[in-house]
Amino acid sequence: MRARTQLPQHSMQGAPTMATNITDTELQQLISEGLSQTEIARRTGIARSTLRRRIEKLSTSQAMTDTPNEGTPNVYTGIQTAVEFAESWDEFQEMLAWWRERKRALQTEADTDQETQRQTYHVQKRYIEAIKRASDLEHVSIMEIVNRAFRQFFDDGR
Repeated sequence: MRARTQLPQHSMQGAPTMATNITDTELQQLISEGLSQTEIARRTGIARSTLRRRIEKLSTSQAMTDTPNEGTPNVYTGIQTAVEFAESWDEFQEMLAWWRERKRALQTEADTDQETQRQTYHVQKRYIEAIKRASDLEHVSIMEIVNRAFRQFFDDGR
């Protein structure tokens, strides 16, 4: 008969006690301390895949409870005072001017005053590059930049 050799038993003395059953509050505390999932798994003895599922479940349940269910939000329903109206008048005028310019720029091609036609002109290369740059910067068509330049030239009474 062969003699059995016994493998040495490793002592677990000095090793941290593993908490395999921790509450969601305790888990949330470890997360809020900024610990990685690997470190939390090491400290608690929970498998990383289980830990990942618990964190996802915890995040989902918190998102649902963090959403306020208060009905209609509080909004300002008062009337603007004359002083408040006067203080915002310049901003209102600026916004109105911007809106009118935008509306004019976006008029449809069906407008007979805005009808376009393809035409070829000889233009210095530096102006062509400037037109392309302006078009890219303003996110508008080259046609818009060229028409604006013509409009400015002819409407200024030159």
